[in-house]
Amino acid sequence: MSPASAAPSTVKIAFWILLLGVILEIVSGVLFIVAGIAIGASGSVVEAEGVALSGPVLIGAGAVVIAIAVIEVLVLSKMKQGKNWARVLITILEILGLLSLFAGASGVGITAVVLSVIALVLMWVPTSNAYFRQA
Repeated sequence: MSPASAAPSTVKIAFWILLLGVILEIVSGVLFIVAGIAIGASGSVVEAEGVALSGPVLIGAGAVVIAIAVIEVLVLSKMKQGKNWARVLITILEILGLLSLFAGASGVGITAVVLSVIALVLMWVPTSNAYFRQA
């Protein structure tokens, strides 16, 4: 039996919660790129929180978001396979993400915080700890 198929339900649920977050990141990256293309085509600049954003800047930001999301998917797959380094890296990234979400808490932000906390707890409960020690 491979470690991925032997993953306890706590690890599997954490994986799917975190994967949902990555999918949403990819969607936001695509939206940045689409907005960047539209703004670039119109030749205008958008101002957000006092920062001027041109089309190429939004396209670049979208590309970076998507690239990071792809890396996150790879790390998530390693976490599901029982790699403890991946669990630790995801934990660090999620905590950093949680800190940034508290800066502008909205309904979506609060939902993201709750889901992240659930996933983090599930990755570190005794059942998950045993799985990562075994793998």
